[in-house]
Amino acid sequence: MRKLGEVFKEVARNNNIIKRLLVSTISKEEFFKIIGKPFNEYCRVTGFSKGILRIECDDNIYVTELNFFKEKIVEELNKRIGFKAINKVVIKLKR
Repeated sequence: MRKLGEVFKEVARNNNIIKRLLVSTISKEEFFKIIGKPFNEYCRVTGFSKGILRIECDDNIYVTELNFFKEKIVEELNKRIGFKAINKVVIKLKR
């Protein structure tokens, strides 16, 4: 018998609505574990659409720093999601 999480991930691969829900949920939870302090106090996942994960930070210093780790963020989140859902990370200053 398969776990519900496994079935959910399999369905998400082919269904964009389920994929958005899965990626949004996992990325918001796991993002904080990946980036650690002090980033998790000043940066947050704000959206996911068409393979692009959006992150906003309260200060330009954190935007600049996180831009160095974009590839690692994509790699780690995709690993935790279970398939390649995120193609790109866009990091912006919160307005």
